[in-house]
This record gives sequence, structure tokens and C-alpha cells, in this order.
Amino acid sequence: MNNELLTVNEVAEKLRTTPNTIYRWLRAGKFPGVKIGKEWRIKSEVLEARLAESYLPGEISYLDKINCRHDHIMAVTSSASEVYDLEAEFFKRGMREGRRLFKGCWWQNREEVRKELSVRGLAVEELEKRDMLVIVDLADSFSRNGEKGPVQIWLEEADRSLAMGYETMWGSGSPNLLSCGEDSSKLLDFEHFLDESLEKAPVVGICPYVFNIETKDCFNYFIHLMNHHKGVLFYSNGPATFFRRESSQR
Repeated sequence: MNNELLTVNEVAEKLRTTPNTIYRWLRAGKFPGVKIGKEWRIKSEVLEARLAESYLPGEISYLDKINCRHDHIMAVTSSASEVYDLEAEFFKRGMREGRRLFKGCWWQNREEVRKELSVRGLAVEELEKRDMLVIVDLADSFSRNGEKGPVQIWLEEADRSLAMGYETMWGSGSPNLLSCGEDSSKLLDFEHFLDESLEKAPVVGICPYVFNIETKDCFNYFIHLMNHHKGVLFYSNGPATFFRRESSQR
């Protein structure tokens, strides 16, 4: 019997996910492991059993529910760190599907995005060099051109992806309730415009938000935002939960 002990990073690489995700599974008891001092170790036989069963804990099963050719999903997280975890998992899945990647920044800045995604296992520098990943400032575009600016960038990059031979672009923007100014209704207008504009575009897009109850009318605005996406993903330290909106609601 193979009793080799693997590090968290080694297991994350084999399962094509992030070390942070493996840590969450370990802490939640969803993945058997042992602690040696302050470090976690996983028996190779445990990993082999998971791979043989084609099993991944339910936390990332949402990836199988996203339409890999066209979708527009809202995600709700509890922290900025979870936004990066989600984006890293989403982009890695897009790469396995052979898609070009698009990252739109609102409250994030591009250098921070490069650092955080790199830490989570994406070869950002190489991907950008090969134009397989583009990172753009959507907040700046909105400040200069209003809601049409960021939407136009999404569409232009989707067209570029097609011209480069990709069937679909996988993109993530990550607004917050104040991304479009103090009046959150402008954010609703933007998401409505984006949803309509992406309807016929070759894009699989997610819009991860951090739920902050301290923001005025946060809950009400999140309910309205859900109506401008085809599905909603609740992503936290426990299992992710995905809900698809019925077409009759649209």
C-alpha cells in the first residue's frame, strides 16, 4: 500500500484546484488529512481513491453546472480572498476547456490580480505573454464612458477571442455595490445592459460580489442583481451552491 504523504500544493496541482480550496476541505473534514506540526499532509492513497472515483468534493460541483459555451452567472462570496479563490478555479476550468481568459477589474487593481491569481496556481505572466489572458480596468472605463464602456470592452475582447480562433471567452468581472457610484441603481443598469449585450456573445461570464451587510440596502440590491444573471452561485468556506434561474422568469 502506498503511504506517501503529499503536501497541500501537490494535491491541489493534481486536482487542478487551489491550495486554499484544499485547506478548506481539510478544515471542514471533506478531505482526509493529517497534521504534522502546523502543516497538513494527505496520503497518496486517499488522493488516488478520489481520482479513481472521479470525485471532487461538492464545493466545486458548480463548475459542471455552468454552460461551458455561453453563460452569465452572479456569484456571492463573503470576502475578497474568496473572490480570488473562485476566479482562480473558474479560470483553470476555462483553460481546460481551451478558452481565452478575460479578467475585468473594478475594486481590484491589475497588479494585485496578477499576484493573487499567481499565488493560486495560474501562470499569469506566461498567459498574458501568449495573449491567453487579458486583465483590464473596467472601473476606469466606466468613469470615462459610463455603463457602455465596460460592456464594450467585454464585447471587444470576445470578438478578439473569436478572431484568434477561440470558440468562447471565459471572463470574470468583480464589481461591488459602489462600483458605479453612490447610486447603486446605476450598477443595476450596468448589469442589465451587460446581460442583454452578452446574450448572443460567445462568453461564459461570472460576476463575483462580496456580500457586505454593512452596505446600505445590500440585501435588496443583491436580490435585484440576481435578476440580471442566468444563475446565482453562493461560494464560501463550505460547499458552493448553484441556482439556475428559470427561463420563464427572464
